[in-house]
Amino acid sequence: MTRTILYILLYAAFNVSGAALIKWQLKGKSLETLNEWLKLVLNLPFIAAFLLIIFSALAFFKALSTNSFSLIIPIATGVNFILTIGVGYYLFQDRLSTLSFIGFIFIISGILILSLNNQAHA
Repeated sequence: MTRTILYILLYAAFNVSGAALIKWQLKGKSLETLNEWLKLVLNLPFIAAFLLIIFSALAFFKALSTNSFSLIIPIATGVNFILTIGVGYYLFQDRLSTLSFIGFIFIISGILILSLNNQAHA
């Protein structure tokens, strides 16, 4: 299970890093012309972001090979979700309203319950 958690953490870290890098590259761009699109797509940080997302997929596939599908998916989703909210909050100054925070707690609780249920039936 330790290897599974390691692969899930790698998946989430690569995935969120790639997405954050893409968001950072898109900041202030309108992407209305072909030239703007080409500049974006040929930009080294943008290419690096896609490589990170590919690495995240590889780590996710490796995690899937180490344990049951119905256990890996909810845990990976939850870890990715938590990391995404953290990066959005600290790096991009995204704000969470009280209602958003309550929804976040419900989602994480549901993922934990699904994981515990799947682990009990494994």
